[in-house]
Amino acid sequence: MIISCTKKLQDELGIKPSLLVTENPIYSWHANVIMVNRRKTVVLVNDASRYNIILYGLKAKDFRNIESTILLGIHETFLSDGVNDEVIDKYMEEAGQIVFSKTQNRTLVARLNKGCEAAGIFYDCYSEDGIAQPLVSQNANKFIFIDYSDSYMHPDEMFYKQLHETFKLPVIKCKALKLLVKMKLEKFDIWRNVIVPLKFTFEELHKVLQKLFGWKDYHLHDFMIFNETKPIINIVGSEENFEYQTDIPMVLENGVKISEYLPKYKRINYRYDYGDNWEHIIQIEDVIFDYDKNYAYCIDGHGDAPPEDVGGEGGFEEFIKIINNPENKEYQHMKQWADSQWYKGFDIEIVNVELQNI
Repeated sequence: MIISCTKKLQDELGIKPSLLVTENPIYSWHANVIMVNRRKTVVLVNDASRYNIILYGLKAKDFRNIESTILLGIHETFLSDGVNDEVIDKYMEEAGQIVFSKTQNRTLVARLNKGCEAAGIFYDCYSEDGIAQPLVSQNANKFIFIDYSDSYMHPDEMFYKQLHETFKLPVIKCKALKLLVKMKLEKFDIWRNVIVPLKFTFEELHKVLQKLFGWKDYHLHDFMIFNETKPIINIVGSEENFEYQTDIPMVLENGVKISEYLPKYKRINYRYDYGDNWEHIIQIEDVIFDYDKNYAYCIDGHGDAPPEDVGGEGGFEEFIKIINNPENKEYQHMKQWADSQWYKGFDIEIVNVELQNI
């Protein structure tokens, strides 16, 4: 494995490497050291795919053991992305020991600079729990676009494609939950069936639910976890939620993985917009052990969800009555309002495109 270092990183490591080139750039990375939140951060960008690995808060001992630090960071990021264990083992074996090089050309350095820019943009996503930062890497990989054929790909998609072509194995293999999410309404039947990787956090699950129902994340939200009928913990999206705390324990959703509570507990409620008070009942229908995606995927659904700020179920009922009748004298006004809310009906294909970018 070749790590091509900027002059800044060479100085940090106390090395003066020569220029090395590999036959297969999938095993070659460019690397730089930057400051994020006043901590030394190493950004690695794969030469073949622009896939990012981000290592945060490195101290002197980590730089002294930089080879093992990098290998551990790659391994942990692959695992967090849901990469198949067999693919990880093969990649590490084929990549071999780390050797250092000078940077190779302007194009690869420009790509590295873009990776460093992305690493800085997501400064508020860094965790103090470890050096490897899979969440930041995932965000950075979604931030960058690569022209591919007549379309585009993100670096992670390109990297998985290259891994599959190299090893002829399924690249993503992770545990997931099949969920039925149903809005709690008296007069409307609105639901979605979705598969969600178990590695997701509640923050990511919230983003999935927003896409499934066409919400725009304008309002507060929370999850309530039940042990049968007894609520045991309230997982919230903002510190503002603590103003409404009851005797039920409350924690922020940031960094809390759904696997900490699911599938152990079978009953989950999701509430969005405390004014309109949209409640969603989440049921676990199945546990999948070999899910082949590292993003959520909607497999079915029924009913168009209410637009933002429509005024609860009563307002939604009035909205439907008018918007479905072009002869109604309020139709044009209501349509203009719906357009201003970016309201659209449920389209599973569009939803699944949006889910890939969470």
